[in-house]
Amino acid sequence: MGADPASASLQHASYRETKRYLAEHGPGEDRPTGHQFNKSEFFQRPLPVEAISALVDNLEEGRVRGQSRELDFTPWAGAYNQVRAEASAFAHRDELFVLLQLVVIEPDATAAEREAARHWLARSWASVHPWGSGVVYPNWPDPDLEDWAHAYHGTNLERLVRVKKKYDPDNFFRFDQSLPSQRQGSGAPA
Repeated sequence: MGADPASASLQHASYRETKRYLAEHGPGEDRPTGHQFNKSEFFQRPLPVEAISALVDNLEEGRVRGQSRELDFTPWAGAYNQVRAEASAFAHRDELFVLLQLVVIEPDATAAEREAARHWLARSWASVHPWGSGVVYPNWPDPDLEDWAHAYHGTNLERLVRVKKKYDPDNFFRFDQSLPSQRQGSGAPA
């Protein structure tokens, strides 16, 4: 973004060594500490040049001290797409890549700084959402999603709710966007 990075690290490793490293180093270990806001979406085709330009322009625009921004493009095709959606809990098997958009702010950030971070994230997401598939990676919760259950679980939602009902009928394991132990009438989770 017009400046050299403060640091860089590159290490060659075999597939097995790389998987071991990823298993031993949890998400966010190399990120600044602070409060994190994120959005994700899957894409079934490459982004057009104008979407990439808007995404990159927005990455730098209005950035403030103490705010870390990240655009993480993760390839998804290949082996991920060889498994049928109904063969596992994870439904998103027809995607080309997933984009995680992330902003981290200091733990003691002011309300205005938190709002600025959320505003950047919303602008960033809006700049590419028209090309997205409308489904998201379930391990990156997004409290702003309207139909989060479908966005996370797609066609597997009904089956996953049945499994949850069988093994956790009292809904002991829960959080704001967790699978419910039953479905409500309009298709929304309980």
